[in-house]
Amino acid sequence: MQKIRLWEITTNEEPKEIPSNEISLEERLERWLESDIAVLDPNLLVIGRQVGTPFSGTIDLLCLDRWGDTVVLELKRGKTPRDVTAQALDYASWVNDLSKDDLLAIANPYLKSKGLLSLEEAFSERLGTPLPDVLNDNHRSLIVAEEIDPITARIVRYLSDKGVLINAATVQHFTDSDGKQFLAQVYLIEPEEAEAKALSKSRRTTRNTLAELEAMADENKIGEMFRRMREGTRYMLLARPYSRVIFYVVRFDNGRQRTLLIVSSDPDEESGGLTFTAHVTRFQNHLKVRPEELQTWLPENTKEADVTRWAGSSPDERLNALGLKGSFQSVEEVDKFLNGLRNSRSSMSEAWPI
Repeated sequence: MQKIRLWEITTNEEPKEIPSNEISLEERLERWLESDIAVLDPNLLVIGRQVGTPFSGTIDLLCLDRWGDTVVLELKRGKTPRDVTAQALDYASWVNDLSKDDLLAIANPYLKSKGLLSLEEAFSERLGTPLPDVLNDNHRSLIVAEEIDPITARIVRYLSDKGVLINAATVQHFTDSDGKQFLAQVYLIEPEEAEAKALSKSRRTTRNTLAELEAMADENKIGEMFRRMREGTRYMLLARPYSRVIFYVVRFDNGRQRTLLIVSSDPDEESGGLTFTAHVTRFQNHLKVRPEELQTWLPENTKEADVTRWAGSSPDERLNALGLKGSFQSVEEVDKFLNGLRNSRSSMSEAWPI
């Protein structure tokens, strides 16, 4: 994985690089993540630390995501690539069989020891949704380290491509000249992709192909609009088909991606049409499209949407994120949006990597 570098903009408007420091003890990183797991993902709740297993090992951090699925978080701690991935999978095999009662037995004493609420209350407060009736319908693993070596990265990518829900993240520590400390993170596999895989699999569905999504849209009488959107964005945004939706993402020169728009092959339940959700803040940050400009491209039925929990969001995006949702009712409305994108790209071509 690429090394993370961080700069401070001084009062003289000059960039000054902040040096990266090795985290002296990985236990410090574990404590930081336990204190605020949003450093990795705002959609997680820690329910246990150093959770014992029957395999003579302990899970560094055990979490639940917002769908009630378990997430095994394993710090690399100097292990070899094969050892850390094997251990993560070993723990996942144990977590796979945990019942809701098992998870309550782990979570409630842990939360109580931290002066927190019961799992039901903590889940609702942290993730903004009630605790699902079914827990651990699926599980995934996340390896965390200051640096992910090429062999670990290759193994994780291979397992992920084969349908194993596993990812890796680099977290690095920085200290500026005033002694202020910072953490920065980057994922091996984009969180949107990993999250979509987790959601799709946890609901016992499969990832749809583009052809399947088009057929679904045709069945729902929105096929023409669906194809128009797909064709119109072909050379501007990357299309990532998943279960019943397409993620439209922008790609950066370093290979990272961010989702800007989600379009569904299912019509809006209230008004029909081609349903969409747009991350306005990302349009502005990554494509230099002003919110008021974007809104003029969208249908009149557009209203605000909560995108603060979209995976991969930076702290600033989570704090200030603005989203819009609605539905296109005609090909003309789709074309209006696409024309806005094309015109914006023509004037800001450097912001639009293809």
